[in-house]
Formats: sequence, C-alpha cells, structure tokens
Amino acid sequence: MISKFSVKKPYTVLVGVVLAIILGVVSFTRMTADLLPNISLPYVLVMTTYPGASPETVEMAVTQPVEASMATVSNIESISSISNENYSMVILEFSQTADMNAVSLEIRESLDQVKSYWDDSIGNPIIMKMNPDMLPVMIAAVSMEGMDNAAISAYVQDTVVPELESIEGVASVSATGLLEESVNVIIRQEKIDEINKKVYAAIDDKMVDAAEELESGRKELEDGKAELAENKQNLLDAQSKLNGNRSELEKGRKELEDGKTELENQQNTISSQLAVQKNALLTAKANLEAMQTGLATAKGLNDGIGQLDAGLSALQALQAAGCMQSYTASMTKLGTAMATLSVSAGDAGATAMLAEAQGEIAALKAAVTENTMLAAALGNAGAAVGMTLPTMDELKALDWVAAENAQTLGMTLTAVDYALPTLIANLQTQRAALAQQLDYATSGLGYEGYVANVNRILAAQGVTDINKAVSEINNGLIQIEQGQMTAAIQFADGKAQIALGEYRLEVAQSQLDSGAEQIKSGLEQLEDAKQQMKDAEEQLADSEKQLADAREDAYAQADMTKVLTADMIKQLLAAQNFAMPAGYVTEDGIDYMVRVGDKPSDAEALKALPLMDLHMDGIPVITLGDVADVFYADNSADIYTNVDGSVGIMLTIQKQTGYSTGEVSDLLAERFQELMDENAGLNLITLMDQGIYIDLVMDAIFNNIVFGFGLAVLILILFLKDLRPTLVVAVSVPISLVTAVVCMYFSGVTLNIISLSGLALGIGMLVDNSIVVIENIYRLRGLGYDVKRAAIEGAGEVAGAIASSTLTTVCVFLPIVFTEGITRQLFVDMGLTIGYSLLASLVIALTVVPAMSSMVLRKTKEKKEGRLYGALVRVYEKVLRGSLRVKPLVLLLVVLLLAGSMALAYTNGTAFMSDMDSTQLTVSVQLDKDATLAETGAMSDQVVDAILELEDVQNVGAMTSASTMSLLGGGGGSSTNQATIYVVTRENKKLSNKELADEILKRTEGFGAEISVDTSSMDMTALGESGISIQVRGRELDELSRIAREVASIVETVEGTAEVSNGLEEAEEETRVIIDREKAVHYGLTVAQVYSQIYGRLAEATSATTLVAADKDYNVYVKNGSDMELTRELLKELAIAGTDENGESVDIPLSEIADFETADAMTSINRVDQTRYVTVSASIADGYNVGLVSTEVERKLADYETPAGYRLVFSGENEMINDAMGQILLMLVLAIAFMYLIMVAQFQSLKSPFIILFTIPLAFTGGFLGLFLAGSEISVIAMIGFVMLAGIIVNNGIVLIDYMNQLRAEGMEKREAILEAGRTRLRPVLMTALTTILALSTMVFSHDMGSEMARPMAIVTIGGLLYGTLMTLIVIPCIYDLFDRKKKNSLPEKQLEEV
Repeated sequence: MISKFSVKKPYTVLVGVVLAIILGVVSFTRMTADLLPNISLPYVLVMTTYPGASPETVEMAVTQPVEASMATVSNIESISSISNENYSMVILEFSQTADMNAVSLEIRESLDQVKSYWDDSIGNPIIMKMNPDMLPVMIAAVSMEGMDNAAISAYVQDTVVPELESIEGVASVSATGLLEESVNVIIRQEKIDEINKKVYAAIDDKMVDAAEELESGRKELEDGKAELAENKQNLLDAQSKLNGNRSELEKGRKELEDGKTELENQQNTISSQLAVQKNALLTAKANLEAMQTGLATAKGLNDGIGQLDAGLSALQALQAAGCMQSYTASMTKLGTAMATLSVSAGDAGATAMLAEAQGEIAALKAAVTENTMLAAALGNAGAAVGMTLPTMDELKALDWVAAENAQTLGMTLTAVDYALPTLIANLQTQRAALAQQLDYATSGLGYEGYVANVNRILAAQGVTDINKAVSEINNGLIQIEQGQMTAAIQFADGKAQIALGEYRLEVAQSQLDSGAEQIKSGLEQLEDAKQQMKDAEEQLADSEKQLADAREDAYAQADMTKVLTADMIKQLLAAQNFAMPAGYVTEDGIDYMVRVGDKPSDAEALKALPLMDLHMDGIPVITLGDVADVFYADNSADIYTNVDGSVGIMLTIQKQTGYSTGEVSDLLAERFQELMDENAGLNLITLMDQGIYIDLVMDAIFNNIVFGFGLAVLILILFLKDLRPTLVVAVSVPISLVTAVVCMYFSGVTLNIISLSGLALGIGMLVDNSIVVIENIYRLRGLGYDVKRAAIEGAGEVAGAIASSTLTTVCVFLPIVFTEGITRQLFVDMGLTIGYSLLASLVIALTVVPAMSSMVLRKTKEKKEGRLYGALVRVYEKVLRGSLRVKPLVLLLVVLLLAGSMALAYTNGTAFMSDMDSTQLTVSVQLDKDATLAETGAMSDQVVDAILELEDVQNVGAMTSASTMSLLGGGGGSSTNQATIYVVTRENKKLSNKELADEILKRTEGFGAEISVDTSSMDMTALGESGISIQVRGRELDELSRIAREVASIVETVEGTAEVSNGLEEAEEETRVIIDREKAVHYGLTVAQVYSQIYGRLAEATSATTLVAADKDYNVYVKNGSDMELTRELLKELAIAGTDENGESVDIPLSEIADFETADAMTSINRVDQTRYVTVSASIADGYNVGLVSTEVERKLADYETPAGYRLVFSGENEMINDAMGQILLMLVLAIAFMYLIMVAQFQSLKSPFIILFTIPLAFTGGFLGLFLAGSEISVIAMIGFVMLAGIIVNNGIVLIDYMNQLRAEGMEKREAILEAGRTRLRPVLMTALTTILALSTMVFSHDMGSEMARPMAIVTIGGLLYGTLMTLIVIPCIYDLFDRKKKNSLPEKQLEEV
C-alpha cells in the first residue's frame, strides 16, 4: 500500500526526502558533541572538612556519624568513604531507579540532624551528585614572557580566570601554581617577656604602702601583750586568798552530810521490814485468787463436756436408728394399720399397730425438731444438695403423719441422715478440744482430781474458806500501809532540820562563789584579750601572706603570655580590622551613610594596630608590633609548575552539565586565541582537551562511514552490473542516515563515540533492504512487467520479509532496557542509533526505492551470469550435496569449531574496552615519601626536558599532584613527593601513545624516581577502576596493614602484575602519645584534656582576617613562634596545665604523664558499608591481559586464610568486566527470545524459527575466531558485536528457510528444494554479507583516533559474517533436512490460494 502510494505520488516522496534532509542538517548542527553518552551516575559525594584533624579523628568525628545517618536514606545500595587528613569524603551509591533530586533533599535533612552535634571547627557538609562533567574538560597552562611567578599569578587571577569563567558553558576554572601572598603574624615570647617586666614593676610600686601599714600594726600588738600579762598576775593573788575560806566551809558541810546519811539509813531499815511483810501477804493473796480462777475454769470445761456428751448421745441414737429409715418403717406400719382398719374396723391388732406407729413418728419428730444442734447442720445439708429445706419451726408445725407431707419430710430426714455424720464428727472434735483444755487446766488430774488436790493444799495451809482467807489478808495489808505513813512523818521532821543546816552552808558558799566568779571573769577577760591579740597577730600574718599572694596573682594575671595567645590575637585582629556601614542619617531630605571603622592597608599599619590598654602607669597601649613580628610571605616554597621548561600556571576547567564538550572546548580555544592576540608574550597551552580528542574521533568515524559506504556501493556495482539500480540503493543510504539523525536529535541522543560507532556499524546493513527491493523489482522488469507495476509489486512482495528481517536485527537491542548500570547507559545510544537507521532504511526501501525505480528503471539490461559466479554456484552445490550425506559429521565438526574458537578467543583474555590512542599522555613522577618539594621539582624538570626532546611531543606541563579534594573543587593540598606531567603530542605523530610511553620510560630509566605513563586517559577506565584491586576488609588498622602486606606479596608472585601496591605506601611516620591515666588523674587530667592542650599548640595556622591593600587582598595568618619551633623532642617537654593535690594550678612536662611511640600512620582510612578496608592494587604489565591475570590472582589467593572478621573482596577492572558481561549475556538471551517470537509470527511455525536460530552459534564461531586471529580481547564492545551479529545473521537463515518452504509448498521434493534454495539465494546472501563486511572493514584497518573503540565490534561482526554466512549455506540446509520430515502440501499455487 505504501509502495503503491510512493510510485503514484513520487513528488510527495521527494518532498518527504527533502524535508528529512533539511531536518537532518538542522538537527546535526544543533546536536551536542561529547566523548561519551550522557551518563547519569547514581552516586552522591558528601564532602566535609575538618581542618587540622588526623584521618582517625576525621573517621570517628565525621565519617562514622555521616555513614550512620546515610544508612536510612531511600534506595541506598552501598556506602563507602575516605577519611583523610583535614577532610572526609563519603560516597553513596543508589539504585538506578532512584530520584537523585529527592535523594539529595533527604541526604541534606539527615546531615542537618548530624551536624548539630559536631564541633564548630567541622565545616558544613557539601553534597555533590557524581557526574562525568566533574572531570576537567580541559587542562591548560599559562606562561608570560617577562613576568615572574607573582606577576603571572596576579594576571591569571585578575584577567585570565574571570575571562574564561565568563564563557557560556564553563562551570569553574581553578588554578594550580598560583603564588599566594599573605601577611604572617608570628607571636614572639621575648617581646611578651619585655612587656611582662614593665607590668611586674608597676605591680610592685602599687604594693609598697600596704607593706608599711602591716609593720606599724605589728608594733602596737607587742605593747598590748605586755599589759595583759601584768593584770593577770593581780587576779591570781586574789584567787589564792579565796581558796583558803573555801576549805573551812567544806569542813562544816562534811559534818552535816554525815548526820543526813545516818537518818537515811534508819529510814531505809524500817521501810525494808514493812515491805517484806507486805510482799508476803500479796503473794499469799495471789495464790488463793489463782486457785479460785482454776476451779472456776475447770468447772466450766467439765460442764461443757457433759452437755456435748448428752447431745452426742441423742444424735448417735438418731444416726443408729436412721431418721429416714425409722420414718419410712413407721409410715409403712401406719399405712398397713390404716389399710387393715379400712377393711376391718375395730381390729384390735391394727388399732394397736396404728397407735404404735403414731407414737414412733411423734418420738422421731420430737427427737429431730427439739435437737438444737440439728438446726444449723440441716441448713448446711440443704445447701450441699442444692435444695431449700424447711426450718425447725416449719418442721414442728408439719403433721408428720399426714401423707401429703411425706415427700417433704423424706427429703428433710434424708438431709438429716446426710448431715448427722458430719455433725457428730464436729461435736466429737469439739469435745476432744474441751477435754484437752480441761486436761491442760487440771494438769492431767481431771476435774474431780483437781478439786481434791486444791482442797488438800488449802487444808495444809489451814484454810477452810478461800474467800474468808482473802479478806483477812486484805486487812493485814491496810495495817502495813498505816505503819509506813507514820514512819515517813517522823523521818521527814529529821530531814527538815538537816536541810536548814544545808541552807546556811549554801549561803556561805554563795558568797565564796561570787568572789570566785569575779576573779574568774577577770581571768576570762584577760584570756579573751589574749585571744584577740593572737587573732590580731594571725590576721597580721594573713595580711602579709595575702600581700605576697596578691603580688603573685597580679603577676600571673598580668602575664601577657596567657593573655596574648594566638586565638586572642586572631579575635582582636578581626574586631579591630573592621569597617561596616551602620545606617543612614538624614539632613535636609538627603540620606548620608554612616560607616564605622577603617581597615589597615599595609603591614606597617597592622603593626600599629592597638590590642589592649592595661591602664597602668608607665605602660602604653599594647600594639600588635609590641608582641609579634608582622611581615609579608608567600607560598613559593610550596608550589611547583613547569610549562615547556618555564614558570607558569596550570588551569583546570570544568564545564556545566548539559553543555556540549566540543562546543565548550571550541569557545575556550577561541578565547585563548583572543587573549594571546590582545597580550603579546602571553602563551596559553592546552595540555588536555576533551574537545580536540572528540573532534579527532568524530573525523575518524565520519571517514569510516564514507569509506564504508563507498565499498558497499562497489559491491553493488560488481553484483548488479548496472549503475541505475546501484544509484537507487546508494541514495537510500544518506537518506536513511539523515533520518536517523533526526530521530537521534529528538530522542536526546548526542553525537558521541558510541552513537557514531552505531551509525558506522549500520552502514553495511542499511543497503540490505534496498538491495532486496531493487533486486525484486529488477527481476519483475525482466519478466516483462511495466516499470510502475514492477516497482509496486516488487516492493509489495518483499515488504513482509524485509520488515521481519529488520525487526529481528533491531530487536537485539531492545533487551538493553532490562540491563542496568553503566552497561545500559553506555550502549543504549548505540542501540537507538542502529535501530533508527535500520527502521529508516526499511521506510526508505518501501517508499523512496520504488519511487526512484519507477523513474530510473524504465530500461533494463538483461542480466547474464558470470563465469566466476557460475563456478562458485557449482562448487557450492557439490559441497552442499556432500554435506547432506554426512550431516552428523558436519554438525559434530561445527560444534567442535565453536568450542575451539571460544577457547582460543579466551586465551587473549578479557577487557572492558580497548585502550584508545589520543594526542595526550599523562606522566606521573613519584619520589620517596620524605622527598621535599624542591627535590620533586628538580626531578620533574629533568623528566620534562627528556620528554621535550621527543619529536612527536608538542607541549608539556607539570605540576605537583593535587589531592582528591582539589580535583573536585573542594580545596585540599598537594603532595610534596609526587608530580603530574601532561604531555600533548602532535596530531600527525609518528609514534603511538604506547610507543611514546615506552620511549619516555626508556629515557628516564636512570632518574632515580618511580615514573609511570598513562596512555589512555580518555578511555573508559575513567568510569571505573583499572587493573587489579583487592579490598582487605576488617576492623583494626594494624591487622589490615599486616594482611595487606601479605596479600601484596602473593600478588607480586603472579606473572603479569606490575606496580603492586599494598595500599600502605602513603603511610607516614607518626608519634603516638600514650597517656598514663593514673599519672594524669593525679593532676586532675583526662586523656581528652591532654589532647585538647596538645592540639591547641599543634593546630595549623588559619586566616584571622584580611588585609585590604590598594592592589590586592592579603590573608593574615597568626601563629605562636614557640609552637612553630616544636620538634618531637621538644614535644616531650611541652608544658601541660593541671592541678596538684592542694588544688593549685601547676605546669607539668608531657613526658611525666605520657610515653611516646613511633609508628606508621595511614594518610587516609577507607571504609565500605561501614567497614574499614585497605586496597591492594596492581597494574597489568605490557603484553598481559587483565582478565587472565585477575583469574590467576584469584586462584592464588583462594587458599589464603584471613583471620575471623576479615575478608578479601575483589573490586578491580575484572569485576567491572564480569558485571558488564553478565548484563550483555542477559541482553543476548532476551534478544534471541525476541527474534524467535518475531520469526514464529512470520513463519506461523515453531520449527522453522528454531532451525534458523542455529545460524547464531555459527556466526559466534566466526566472531571468536576473528577475535583470536586479530589478537583482540573479549571486551564489552566485542560482546555488543555478538549481540548485533545475532540479529544480522538470522536474516540469511530466514532467506534460505523461507524459500525452501515455498519450493516444498509448490510440490518440490525436500532434497531438491534444499539444493534449489541454496543455488537461488546464494547471490543475495553473499551480496548483503559482503556489503556489511566491506563497510565494517574500514573500522578494522583504520588507525585514526577512536577507531580502537569500535574495532572489536567490527572484528566480531566481520568474522561472524564471513564464517557464519558460509556455514549457514551448508549447515542450515543439513539441520533443515534433519528436523523437517513433514511432507509439504503439493497442490498447485492457485489451488493453495483458493484453499
């Protein structure tokens, strides 16, 4: 339908073609050119600075908290980190589906929570999303004739950097080798000591008057002490006289005391006699009353036992008779008597029996109802059986003889029988308890025995009546009480006489005491006065001590050493070097700004800057120059650059995301030229430029496209032998390409080495569809069809077939959506590009080719088969007939070739991507770790001179190796023992980069430095690790170091490894201060406090303020001069402030509380998934393959036993290769499945597509053989070639199998159909294969830059097509003959159509 429209409306097709060309040109000019596709890396860096901190401190204080907070971020897959000196870098890897913008916000929220706990010196974390644009797009060098380093630095900072950063697309320009001038403020202790002398003298002058006052007070105190001694002697004499009178008084007191004692003795004797009598009566009374109580208790217990015995007898009688049984017997007897009387009234026997029964019932009723003990028991029995029984009163009211009450009484008496055993048992228990109590009360005598015993005792005492005896005892007690009262009155009168005498003695004593008290008071007053004198003397001594202490305190407080510290001067400088607008004042409607303060403009003004006023006579205001040396300084000793043998500045330029690398590079080159034109003597040299490399690669690929297209056209001419159909096919190629470019532009595919390689690979395949269509049209023209009918029907007949074959080729790249990681991001552009070009070729073949054919094929030549082709057909037919006879042997041979080719190819090893040549090399120079920057610079100069002697070298730039922080724009320093040299070669160089590297190493062999050359700085290794990398994971750094050394020694034994590193080469010697905690605690110190004091002395100098001069700004750095001179020996004597046992502040040397050790310390601590690791790495020696060497390393380390908690993890280039290979194998499996489904839909058969799939292993055999013969590794690019090859080779199988099925459907025998299909389809199969092979051959044999990228893919495709095409023509017919045994329908075609 579409072909018919194209033929009938050719101008519409022409308009479409012109429109496609216009859109293609516009799209091509607007597409961005980059080295690689747009790669979105799911990585985020969290950079945090911690100035002056060691790697372990950074790890503990910064890295670990950051890692812990990041562990809960969404879609996180792994966390790794580097804790370096002064900074922490945490690398976060997320899943491919993660929204990196949302992740960044979540990271920021988590970090905000963590940093609130950090020390103020820790910087704010910087979040950076990983992007290939973070790597420099260009590295350039600047030199200027007639300028020294300072002038060049100023020019670069003021002119070059602003000019370059103003270019659209440039993100940042950082300069290395700049001469940075600053103002150094070095605090000098000798200057502070001079100030201290003046301050101490002023303090001494102020304390002279106070000392004189204290001396006068001491003289007055001595006079007062002499007067007190005289008054004390007078009082002592008076006291002696008073003591004589007191002796006489004591004699009279003694006589009175003797009389009092005699009277008290008589009173005690009489009272004792009466008390004895009284106690005897009370005892007799108590005994009689106890007997009365015992008799009453025994009688009560005995009476209770009697009552219980009576009750028990009655109850036991009821139990023995059985209440219910007695009641039933009596009622039976009653019934019998009444029955007899009812028959024979007046029967004497019956009457007697009736009376007897009624009596028995009445007796039973009385026995039950009148027994009070049964009342409670009956209620409990009813509750036990779950029924309500009548009370005793209700039982008494009932007529027990009446028959209607028999049921109630029966239940009640049953309950009584039920309750009687329990009740009897309870009563027996109670009786036993009472009997036990009675036994206890009568002491086992029994009641009668006890009464008899009491009577016997009373009789023995002569008591016949207890009550009467008690009454007589009470009367005797009353008489004794009366006798005691009479004696008490008589004795009281005697005591009164004695008390009167005592009173008279007390009066005399009082008079003596009064005199003694007066003397005592006088003496006490003298003692008080003496104590006051003593206190005054102590106060005077305290005052003298306080004066001495005050002098010492004043000295200590006025000690400028503790006041004028580096931190204090930094604060004072920031406060004094101040100028800021304070606001506005308004006058007459005009606002005038008010600015407060001004800033010093030079070092002299900074020296005169006042720091403080002590307000002491004779001491002027202290200025900065009074305490410190102030001078200008620069970092010339810390930088090294060399640009073509001269002093220069290195510029690292990064582009903004979204801008074309090529365009930014071109803009930079233009600006470079403008600056050099404007400034004579300025030399801007490009040392590394991705843009130039991209241009070279693009040109090379375009050349391959043009030459490949030309070779494909040549094949068409050879086979078609007619320029007109060749022209039609040739026109379809550029139209397909520009159509693909339009699709690329609108789908966001950039011009890069991957996408353009896809276009180059597709050149040979673009003509396939057009060849099939033009050949069919050409055939119909030969059959006599007019040109338009031939164009319409010729295209229509093959439309389905070419659509199916195109889809099978395109669909091999469809599974790339199921891959992940860098594999998907790299090769999706190639898949889209090839898909766009093939789909465009399909549309062109069904529209443009028929339209052009209807116009240019009006006249056709008769095709004649050439002799060479005829001979080829005959040879092929013979080979095919022979193969069909020995099918098992053919299949076995094919399988063996497949296995052998794979084994041979793997001997070349594996790789991610082949190294690519460029115009740029990087040379690394490394000296011993203790080498100075001057030594490193001198060695680098020698290397630069040697490199400049090479003919192919154009420019050379060298600088000291920058740290990771510096490369990422985060600051950081550089190493003093390492330098990086950038080498730019000429575009038309004679030697390859590898050859240049060998020459450089040869010329620098005896230089005494470790020199390495990176020849592939532009290849894919920039996206991952290269060589062999083994992570030793564990906890303790010392153990990790030991294992790393052992693993490195094993790796060194593997052939093919070079430059083996145990990851410890960067370790530096450190002094470890081991604090003795017991000694430190003695001085009130903890380990943390000691660390704080040491850290304060060793901390790096930081900028305190900025000196704004007329020409530039200078950072002002403050440092203590004594700290600058510290060595490891002086560190041992460093004064540490503590407190002694008295709480006094003391300074103690560090060596007194600490021991010192020397050990190696890592300059950085690496972690992954919150576990430390050390990386053992090795590069691959020339002539060896990373895959093969890695396999051998893994084999040798398989037997290495790591301690518990430690393990080895391989993470180098080989692991990246294996991951990518796994992704591509998944892609290949899915591609084969998709192709099979498409062919099933085309053939409406499951068997034919299955047979066609056998072409794939045939092609793979050729691909593996191609890699082996070319000496190429099995790389990721080569594997993509295998995927693409699978989509191409099945087209040959489709052509053969489809035609075989057609012939058999027309009635041809199977073997003849196979041979005929082979003969007929030989030409198109060879044409399509050769056009593709020759189009790709330019990529194989090209030596242009970038050709290394697609060469393995082209080798695989060419080898697979060569071998696969030939084997398809032989093996597929054999497999078809083997599998397809069903006899085809032999009806004529017309009958088949009717059916």
